Parts: sequence; structure tokens; C-alpha cells
Amino acid sequence: MAVINMSFRVGFSNLWVFYVLAYAIAFPLQIWANNKRGKPFDDPEFLYGDRKIFPIAMAWLFGGLAISLFVPVHGGAFFYLGLLFYVGGLVLVAAMYYSFAHHPGLVTTGVHRYSRNPGYVGWAAVMLGLALMGLSPSVWSLLFVAYFLVTVFYFHWTVRLEEAFLVGKYGDSYRDYVNSTSRYFSIARGTP
Repeated sequence: MAVINMSFRVGFSNLWVFYVLAYAIAFPLQIWANNKRGKPFDDPEFLYGDRKIFPIAMAWLFGGLAISLFVPVHGGAFFYLGLLFYVGGLVLVAAMYYSFAHHPGLVTTGVHRYSRNPGYVGWAAVMLGLALMGLSPSVWSLLFVAYFLVTVFYFHWTVRLEEAFLVGKYGDSYRDYVNSTSRYFSIARGTP
């Protein structure tokens, strides 16, 4: 019978290092993309509108950080499998920022040919990778797995709200894009 570890040790061998590293890579890319684009790729009217998306996003971000502080990371098969998802997710996020940097309006090229939401897919892969990298019989690891599962539902909820917003902003252009490109990922439907 497995014993669940309930320790509260924070150290450099815990998951928070990888969690912070992901954002340390992504935030400068986001700033670069916004500067190159000339405006934020996140619509301020969506982030700060009546649904209060921004405060929820910040609670999600710092909630994951708080849990990751106590998740021990060990080597092994799950760590390396998680590392593949983690790196792959970051590459997808970087590709999304690259696409946004080079197109000021509705982005339908680059990685957006295969997914209307490559950033959400990329971050979900990063979070899955983190959950696998820290997988152990620790209560904190189990909390991070639960956090990952909540993240998937949170992302889907946000995507649904974003879609309604983008229909209002771009009209038929966005509807055509929706009809030709998968919400999350598909190679077969990748040519808008």
C-alpha cells in the first residue's frame, strides 16, 4: 500500500522551478509579440470586461505556483515523459506568439492554421508535463494533478467566452475561420 507524503518542503528540486521557468520564457515572448504587433494580442475589452477574466486568470496562475512550491520532482519515466509535453507545449506557445507578432488582426496563418487556440493547447501540454514531472505519492503532487484537470476545464470555459467575443469583433471572417479550423488541434482541417 502506497503511503502519501504530506511534507511541506520547498526547495530547488520542486516543481515550482519548472513552473516559473515556463512563464519566464513565455512572458518576454508575449512582450515581444505585443511590441512587434503594435498592440496586445489579448483584447483588453475581453480581459477586463464584464466577465472578469483577468482576475480569474491571475488566481489560476498564482494557484498553480502555490501548489507547485511543494511538489517534489524525481527523475524517472514520468519525469522524462512530462518533460516532452512541457517542452512541446512551450514550443507551441512560442509559435503562437510568433504568429501573433506578424499579424495585427485575426490570425489564421502559421500554427493557427491547425488550431484556433494553439496557446491554450500549448499551456495545457505544459501543465500536463508539469503534472507528470512531479507525479509522486505526495499530497501536493495529487493536488497539482487536480489543478491540471481544473485547468483543462478552465481553458475550455475561457475559449468558449473568447469565441463569442471574437464573433462579435470579427463577424463573418471569424465564422469562416471557425468552419475551417479545429478549436483545439487538427491537421486535416488546417487550411482556412
